[in-house]
Amino acid sequence: MPGALTWLIESPAWFWLLPILALPVLIHLLRRSDPREITFAAVHWLQHRRQHRWKKLFVRDRLLLALRLLILLLLILLLAQPWLERDVRPSDTILLVDPGVTEEALAQFQAEHPQINQTFWLHHDPQPADTPRPEAGNLWQALSQLASAGEFRRAHILLQQGANPTGHSALQVSPHWQWHVVETESADLSRALPRISTLPRITLVGEGPRWLPPLIQQLAEGPLPGLALQQRSATDLLDPREIDWVIYDTPGALPERLVHFVRDGGLLISDARVTGETALNFNELDKHSGLEVAVIGRGSWLRYRGDWHSPAFFHNPELPQTLWRQWSTQDWRWLHESRSQWSLDRLPDISVSDPAATTRHAHSLRDVLLLALALLILLERSIGLSRPAAATGGANRE
Repeated sequence: MPGALTWLIESPAWFWLLPILALPVLIHLLRRSDPREITFAAVHWLQHRRQHRWKKLFVRDRLLLALRLLILLLLILLLAQPWLERDVRPSDTILLVDPGVTEEALAQFQAEHPQINQTFWLHHDPQPADTPRPEAGNLWQALSQLASAGEFRRAHILLQQGANPTGHSALQVSPHWQWHVVETESADLSRALPRISTLPRITLVGEGPRWLPPLIQQLAEGPLPGLALQQRSATDLLDPREIDWVIYDTPGALPERLVHFVRDGGLLISDARVTGETALNFNELDKHSGLEVAVIGRGSWLRYRGDWHSPAFFHNPELPQTLWRQWSTQDWRWLHESRSQWSLDRLPDISVSDPAATTRHAHSLRDVLLLALALLILLERSIGLSRPAAATGGANRE
C-alpha cells in the first residue's frame, strides 16, 4: 500500500534562476504602447468591430505570456531534477514469477492462491505480468536486488525449478519471502537444469610427462575425488562440449584441430616445446613458474616457458595444488558451469534484515516534465504563428 508522498529536489541551486521569469513580463510591458486614437467619420460604424478584434489580440497576448512563463518554469524544474518519494509497505499479496514459468502454470497457481492481487515478473526491474515477458536472466541477481526492496519484502516467489545457479556472488534473500516451485516431472526437470560439472574433463594428447598420472591420482585421492585423465590421439576430433582441458605434449607446431578446440572455448595446456602462430600475444601470469597465457577466440592457451619434463619443473612438493590453481582459474567456461547452486530445500543464510530494507520509493518526474514541456512549446508556437495571420486577415477585411 502506498504511503505519504514527499517532494525531493536533487539540485535546488537551480532555483536561483527563478528571477528570469520576470524577463517575459518586462518584454511584454515594454512592447505595449497606447494606440493613438484618430477618429474618421467614414469608419464610425466599424468602431465596434475594431474594438472586438483588439480585445481578441489582447487576450491572445496574455495567453502567450502565460505559456512562455510556464515553459521557463519547466526548464528550471528540469534542471533542479525533482523526485516524488512515497512510503512503501510490504505486502503478502504480491507474486514475483520466474519468466520461465508457462502461462498455464501461472494461471493454475493464481487460481490456487486467490489472495494474490498483484503479479510481477521476477526481474531486477519488476513489471506487471500483463506486460511482455522479459528474457530469462540470472534469478540470483534479480532476487539479490529485490531482497532490500520494501514493497516486495513479503512477496510470494514462484520459480520454474527448485535448483538454480547462484552466479559468482552471494545470493541475498528476504527472510519473509514465501517460496513456491512449479510441479515438474523429474525427466523434464533434469532437462531444464543446466549441466553442472563439478570436475573438469581432462584429456591428454601425446605421451605426457611422467609426473602427470601420479599428480591426477593424488588430486583424486585428496580434495578432488573422481578426477580422471583420458588419453586421445592428436588426430581425434576434440569437442569442447565433451572436453574441458587438453594437455598437449608433442613438440612442434600446434595442430589446427587444437587451435579450433581452443577457439571454441576449450583450455589448452602445454610447455614451451609447442609453438603456435607468431601473431599470438602471450601474457605472463606467474614469473616463478614461467607460466604465460594467450587468448584464442573463446578459450585460452596456457604454456610453461620451460620443459616440464625436466626435474626442475616437477621437483616441487606443492606441484599438484599449484597446477590445479593455475589451470582452474583460467578456464572461464568451466568456472561458469561449475557454479554452486541454491535450492528451496537449502536456501543461503544471507538474508537482508528489516532495518536494512528500503522503506521509501523515489520516482523521477523527468519524463513527465519533458512531455509537458514539449506540449507547451507546441501550443505556444501554434498560437504565436496564428497571431500575425489573424491580424492581417482582419486588416484586409476592413
